[in-house]
This record gives sequence, structure tokens and C-alpha cells, in this order.
Amino acid sequence: MDAPPPTVPARLRHRALLSPTAAAFMHRETDGEGWRAVSWREAVDTVDTLAANFTGLGVRPGDRIAIMLPTCPQWEYCHQAALAAGGVVVGLDSHDSEQNLRHVLLLTEPRALIVQTLADVERLSAFWPQAELFIIVERADVRPRAVHWLADLLGTTPQPPARSSRLPQPDDLATIIFTSGSTGQPKGIAYTHQQLLLATDALIERFPSVREGDRMVCWLPISNLFQRILNLFAMSCGATSYFVTRPEEVLRLTPDIRPTLFVGVPRFFDKLHGGIVAELERQPVLPRAMAHAAWAIGCRRAAALRDGLAPPPWVRLLHPLADKVLRRIRALLGPDLQFMVSGSAPLPASLLARFHGLGWLVLEAYGISENVMPVAINQLHDYRFGSVGRPLPGNELRFAADRELLLRGPGVFRGYYRDSAPSDNLDAEGFLHTGDYARLDEDGYLWLEGRKSEVFKTSTGRRIAPVPIEAALKTLAYVDHAVVVGRDQPFPVAVLTLDARHPRLAAMAGAALQHSIASDALAACAALPDHQRPGALIVSPHPLTVANGELTPNLKLRRRQIETRFSDSIDEAYRRAAQQPRAALTMLPVIEVP
Repeated sequence: MDAPPPTVPARLRHRALLSPTAAAFMHRETDGEGWRAVSWREAVDTVDTLAANFTGLGVRPGDRIAIMLPTCPQWEYCHQAALAAGGVVVGLDSHDSEQNLRHVLLLTEPRALIVQTLADVERLSAFWPQAELFIIVERADVRPRAVHWLADLLGTTPQPPARSSRLPQPDDLATIIFTSGSTGQPKGIAYTHQQLLLATDALIERFPSVREGDRMVCWLPISNLFQRILNLFAMSCGATSYFVTRPEEVLRLTPDIRPTLFVGVPRFFDKLHGGIVAELERQPVLPRAMAHAAWAIGCRRAAALRDGLAPPPWVRLLHPLADKVLRRIRALLGPDLQFMVSGSAPLPASLLARFHGLGWLVLEAYGISENVMPVAINQLHDYRFGSVGRPLPGNELRFAADRELLLRGPGVFRGYYRDSAPSDNLDAEGFLHTGDYARLDEDGYLWLEGRKSEVFKTSTGRRIAPVPIEAALKTLAYVDHAVVVGRDQPFPVAVLTLDARHPRLAAMAGAALQHSIASDALAACAALPDHQRPGALIVSPHPLTVANGELTPNLKLRRRQIETRFSDSIDEAYRRAAQQPRAALTMLPVIEVP
């Protein structure tokens, strides 16, 4: 078998040769009704036109091109055209903080900015007035100098360039991405065409069942490399990407899309489970009891299958009836779903088991910005809940004395973009110090045990890993986010943001609400060692957001900002908790934040 093409533009062209009339992209019509298909041949023609126009407007190989668009086919066209013209793509998230946007633009110095509106040009020009070319999707009444409408470029057949265009090479830079900034200012990481396709081909190797005609949902921000790699994966396999611009519409549209596989982040799966539970709670008593009983039977069967055992006879007898009930719930994501994948942060094993009992298999994966390849992935027929799967070929793993995971391989970066100082997380042997505590079990599955930057010690000398405590608290269906703090304090305290619309909370307030939340939290954390159980709770009805700087664009917690926001309440929580002996603690103090 011939080796697949080694650059992104060549890979797109190869796909168009293999399946020219198959659907590459599906997107909603402007009236919001129905889907429009774009074939692979049409996609290549569009990219070729746009790339030639980019070159005609002065884009040269190596120029940075910043794209700040919503999740839509235009993002993918501009991405592919920029690469075909020899450019280096920099993704910008419109929801990112002004500080981060300024930092990214000043570091990458893009020649061209591709945005949705004229207002976006004004916003970004304030940070980077040196940009020479602006391309806008939405027309305005006036067109300032150096501004071009994307539709005009797509509808114009360009003249052949005066000079010969150099085709991108495998070792040419393709993109500059940025770390999440969860512990400080984001840092730039440059990856080549060859490295992007290493990641793509690693996914193909682990998910061989994905093939031409399968359906995927493109709904995460394409500014994040995670979604771009998924789109390259779909392109390489011949799968069709359905673009959903507004994330809140995903669940409304998935029954129509009928995805074959679905990729999300932990936040999505938390909300999906919470929404299902809340909807069941709204049902009359008999249908609600039937659904819960059916789900319990499904969970019992799934647990036996995971253990390689035959389900008990009564489960085998009742499961066909139970599955008729569960099938109605699974209709949320369509009837053709083979599996789902979650990345960027851990999911509680209990939540994975709940989904499995429902009939949905969610496979966890693990990656890090400084390694373009996924480090480890669970597979359709080779998974273990709670682990992130087996390491992928090409990733060489080692463990430091303190159990930090070290990583070496062709996907590992070689230093931060335009940072002349040697990276302090790369050692002399080329191993990346990931900052994650981890272990390999006897069967070769990788288990994460917390971020070094997140683990803290209490004043008693006990080491606290927040993630398992937060996972326990997030089993409460009305908890939106859980954040555990307590460095140099006698015990941890938990900050909970609540979904006030949840039926469990809607009818309660004041002391009754506090008592209910405290009781639920004690029960959720009962299995944890005593020193890991929160000594107090802080509850707020206001969510953590990207706009307020409490979440990264890919929805990871920015712990420092969260501690700053709740600092007064944290101080008050410790003051109240100190008034009762911890050994006799039977009800957690609860601090309500208006």
C-alpha cells in the first residue's frame, strides 16, 4: 500500500481523488432548515481558488495567518487554503480574554487576519495594527483599506501568480498553537505538516472502523488544535463532518446527523448526563421508575461484560425489555452511534459506567499540548474505565522518581515559539516532563493521578490531588463545576457552582438548600480518605466562564483565577469550619455566594 501524502494540502487532494463525489462537509442552510452537502471535489476547488487569491494578495510561504471564525466550513476552507499557500495558521478564539489575544498576536505577528465581522477587525487591530490583510465573512456597508470580503475571493477566479508557487513540504511549519494558559500566560508551540499528520494517522491506527461515509460532528472550536486534528482524521478516512456553529444546538441536531462517532470534552458529558437525569426527574412517577429500573439493569449488564463475565440470568432475561426503554434515551444522539471519545480532562469512572449502562461507550484519551500525537487512547474493543488507554506507538514513556510521566517521540515539541531559553520541561535526553503523575498497570493501561501543578499539601503535611475529590462532588447532578482548594490550610474546601434550574434545587433556598447540599456532598465523598474530604463548601449559582477568565478556551479550570474570585468566601469557610472540631464533623458549613 502506498504511503499517505505527507502534507495537509496533498492529503486533501488525495481524498478528492479517492472519493470526489462523496460528502466532505455538511452545513446548515442560511434559513436554518436542512443541510447542504459539499463534496470533496468541491472542497478542493474552493480551497484552490482561495489559496491562489491569498497568494495574489501577497501571502508568502511562512507568513502567519490568524483565523478567528466560529465553527463553520469557512474556517476549514481558510485553514486549508492558508496551508496550500505556504502559510502558518494561528487559531484565535473569540471568547478568549483580551490579554491572551494581544499576547498571541504580538508573538506570532500575522500578516493576515481572517474574521467574521468588521467589528472583529477593529478589535484585533487594537492589539496588532501591523496586519496587512483582512478577510471578512460578513459584508458591511463600508470596506476599509486592506479589507476583502471572503465571498468575493471565493467567487473570483484568480490570475496565475507571476512567480511559481512553492508547494508546502513535510517539514514546513503548518500551525502555531498555544497552551491552555491554565497556570499562566499561554505559550506558543509550532508544529509541521508531518507532525499534524502523525497525530492524524495515530487516530486512524486506533480507530480502524471509521471509514468513508461515516458521520462526525464538528462542533468544538476549530481554533483549538483538537478539533482540527479530528477534521484531518475525518478527511483522511473519508468521513463526513457536520458543522454545528452553536454548541447549544448539538443535542437538537444530532438525531438528524446520526453520528457514527462523537467526540466531546468532559463538560459536554457532564451536562449530557445531568440533562438526562433532570428530564427523568420531571416525568410522572411510573415512567420515571421504569426508566431508572431499566438503567439499573443496563448498568448491571455492562459491568458484567466489562469484567468478562456473563450477566446474571435475571439480567439477561430483563435486558431486552429494559433496552426498549433505554433506546428512547439513546435517540438523543441518533441510532448509529458506535462510540464516543472524551479528551482534555478526566471523567469519573462512575459516569463512564453510567453511560455504558445506557448503551453508550465513552472512551477516554490523553494528550498534552507539547506533544502533537495523542499519548494514549482507549479503543472500541480494548478499553478500561478510569484509564486513558494504552500508549500509542511512537510515544516512549518513562516515569520519574516522583511518578511524573516523561515522554519522548516524534510528536514532542522542541521548545516554545520564539523563546530562546531552553525549555525547562525538556531534559537533556529529549524527554518531555509532562507535569502529570501517572502509572502503567500490569496490562499496559495508562492511569493519570493528577497534575503536579494542582496537587497541594495541607498544613498537616497531607498531599491532596483535587481531581478525584472534584469528580466525587460532580456526581451530584446539580453541580456544574467543583473546584477544591486548600494549599497550606488544615483541610480542603470545595467551591461548587450550581445549576439552579435543576429540579432538586429549584424549590429550595436558605437553610434547607444548605442542608441538602451538605448532606449530598458528605455522601458523595464518603469513600474518600478523611483528610481528602472537604471541610466546608462554597456554593454559587453563577457559572465559571471563559469570558471571565475562569476557564480556558478548551474549558479547563484556571484555578488561580477561581481562587481569586472566591477568596473572601474561602476565608469565611475556613473561619466557620474552625468553629467545630473536624473529628466530630457531621454537617459541612456552607457559604452561599449571591
